[in-house]
Amino acid sequence: MKLTIDQVLQKAITAHKEGKYQDAESFYQSILKSQPKHADANHNLGILLFSTNKAVEALPLFKIALETNPKIEQYWLSYIDALIKVEHFTIAKKILNKVNKQGFDEEKFNNLKKKLPNTNINQNGNGLNPSDDQINSLLDHYQKGRFADAEDCAISMTDSFPKHHFAWKILGTIYLSTSRLSEALNANQKAIELSPQDAEVYNILGLTYKELGRLEEAEASCLKAIKLNPKFFQAHSNLGNILKELDKPEEAKAYYLKAIAINPSLAEAHSNLGNVFKDLNRIENAEASYLQALELNPNLAQAHSNLGDIYRVLGRFEEAESCCLKAIELNPSLAEAHNNLGATYKEIGRIQEAESCCLKAIELNPNLAEAHIGLGIILKELNRLNEAEVCLKEAIELKPDMLSAIDHMGDLMQMLGRFEDAEIYYKKCISIAPTYNSLTKSLASRLQAEGKFKEALSLFDSYDTPDSRSRAIACLYALGKTKEIYKRIDDNQKLDDKNIGIAAFSTFIAQDQKKDTANRFCRNPLDFLHISNLSSKIKNSNFFIENLINDLKNVGSIWDPPNQSGNGGFKSIGNLFEYSNSNIVTLKEIILKEIDVYYEKFQNEKCTFIEKWPVDKNLLGWHIILKEDGYHNSHIHPEGWLSGVIYLKVVPTLNENEGAIKFDLAVPDYPNLNLPNKIHNPQIGDIVFFPSSLYHGTVPFSTDTERIIVSFDLQPD
Repeated sequence: MKLTIDQVLQKAITAHKEGKYQDAESFYQSILKSQPKHADANHNLGILLFSTNKAVEALPLFKIALETNPKIEQYWLSYIDALIKVEHFTIAKKILNKVNKQGFDEEKFNNLKKKLPNTNINQNGNGLNPSDDQINSLLDHYQKGRFADAEDCAISMTDSFPKHHFAWKILGTIYLSTSRLSEALNANQKAIELSPQDAEVYNILGLTYKELGRLEEAEASCLKAIKLNPKFFQAHSNLGNILKELDKPEEAKAYYLKAIAINPSLAEAHSNLGNVFKDLNRIENAEASYLQALELNPNLAQAHSNLGDIYRVLGRFEEAESCCLKAIELNPSLAEAHNNLGATYKEIGRIQEAESCCLKAIELNPNLAEAHIGLGIILKELNRLNEAEVCLKEAIELKPDMLSAIDHMGDLMQMLGRFEDAEIYYKKCISIAPTYNSLTKSLASRLQAEGKFKEALSLFDSYDTPDSRSRAIACLYALGKTKEIYKRIDDNQKLDDKNIGIAAFSTFIAQDQKKDTANRFCRNPLDFLHISNLSSKIKNSNFFIENLINDLKNVGSIWDPPNQSGNGGFKSIGNLFEYSNSNIVTLKEIILKEIDVYYEKFQNEKCTFIEKWPVDKNLLGWHIILKEDGYHNSHIHPEGWLSGVIYLKVVPTLNENEGAIKFDLAVPDYPNLNLPNKIHNPQIGDIVFFPSSLYHGTVPFSTDTERIIVSFDLQPD
């Protein structure tokens, strides 16, 4: 049944009171579409806009309400207050003089008079301020999108009334929307000089600085806008965007959440919050944020595009393609949507279409670094290496600290045999992120692999990262310089207190030389193995495991990811424990409880591993499905503290120890030194915990079946 105007108005008022501003605005607009002069709808929509620092847009609405029903006192109060807010002091003063004859509450209007500046204003509009007609003409052009006419009016007004800030404000906004950034900067700075308490101008100035790449100044401007108006949700949201670009995801998240708290119906803020969750590898949270944005605004193309990219990451490629195509349908000029569609096509092997999508994205936005790197990676795969180099160089020029672009460029240099250039890009990688697991192999690692340990040692020392210090002592061992190894471990005891690579090598050399090093992380990691089973943690564990395996099928995974220990299997994408699926949540709870059992078991041990036990129990989890002949090379977890594996499906052994996990004190380069090791043949439901510094791997199996596990790292504080 069709609602009456009064029923729609009541819905609008209810939404307005509940802070659902977008819904309220939609209801008010639907009323005005059929009754453009509806007094209450005009006035209430004006109040909504005024409360969100949009006094300019609110002003004509208040005026219509007042002209429609001049007997309502509140209409006069709202209109005059808005006039003062936008500094139309001449008109405000005239209206205040006129209202004295209406018989309203004098005290309320006297309070408004106090807001007027003590300046001598020319009543004819020929002095300090433009006339009412001039202001309304400018507003009409601007609000109806006639920006060329609005610009002409604003320029004329700034020439005639150079000290009236409103025209400068409009001019700055127009210049920003048309990418004339230096002009926008000058206009906004002039507006602030004339009206230093206008939060909206500071917000526009912040956006201008952001487009100019002056992010610290953009941040300061938005903070000023928020200080002037703490409920200015657009400024909170814009500040979140700036902080994200400054690589401050947690701070960005906080401001998006503030914007949403002020205005829960702000779809853009939900979409931007999703972007931050994606950067933080909280994939399920990102998905939820994008879905919320689209519930609020189904036509928000950016949210469709972002959701598509999440589905790509999760391996849900049909949904990814559908979302990106929807985004393009809504906004054919959205370069990010074309780029995300290209990334999806690349994942499913539609390489030519992927290339076309990236080219389209670059055509629409030549400054989109992500499109250049996407195209560069595609061209690498097509072996069009010189073209790939051009694309990757462009990406790096646009974003000099873009780690993935730098790494792929280094890898490309290796493919081209330009190893000196590859080394330059490797050094750039580790200067940005010292623990980054790069595709680009350092010159030192290549020299080490070639047995040129002296030259490799010199380079590893120059890198000075946790990984390079570990590799340096491996080179010293190959050179027979065991005394130097002991000295380095002693000298760097504090620096490498939590260096898992150093801890692993220290255990190895202590066993080999029968002499402890100064490293105290975990000298006897084989003594810290802990084994239990899900059957003692949950009722009907077999039923739980069966359901968990089915749920894991819906988690995106990739085959043999690069730079990983696995061979012949799938590994899940992202942090498994970010998913809110009930079985995954239950597994996480079981692991956390078992971690407490583990710590209680070993709490009296005198070693760094126990003494500096992580306070925050942050888990990074993943699942692995190994196929026939699959295995894991012997490896450690450099980013972990305590590591663990839960066996959901094991393989029947055709030969001794097939599919077993082997723990070893020997480093992989020296496996035949007859050092202590342990082999565990797992049963379904086994839970195995061990220090992250303990080398471990999987014995290959020849059975035509799957081995399914969930692994995790308890991460250091």
